[in-house]
Amino acid sequence: MRPESDSSTPHDAVFVRGLEFEANHGYTAAERRATRRFRVDLEIRRSLAGAAKSDRLSDTIDYRKVCQAVLLIGTQSTFRLLEALAGRIGDAVQEMYPDVGITIELHKLAPPCPGVPESCGIRLTLTPRS
Repeated sequence: MRPESDSSTPHDAVFVRGLEFEANHGYTAAERRATRRFRVDLEIRRSLAGAAKSDRLSDTIDYRKVCQAVLLIGTQSTFRLLEALAGRIGDAVQEMYPDVGITIELHKLAPPCPGVPESCGIRLTLTPRS
């Protein structure tokens, strides 16, 4: 995982918005005992010019596979920090597509915080591995 810093990253992107799941992530033991809802937004940056010409799934990002990976990680593992969960999601996407830049926005819905926020979360941006 590397932080985003390359200005040559493509402007094209495949995105997933509002992917939700229930899980036991949280810093405190009490948070990890009870399930909470989480929402994930992903932007996966890669040139889409090839897919625009070929009309072949192999020339783009298969967002169904990405959603499946996010749900598996989100529901089968437990993390204390949203940053760690987002990092694992980014790693999984880049294992499938090493040449992509990715931004993961992860929301904990109705977090146990004063003021009753709708959500709290993080945004993690990674550059391509290759």
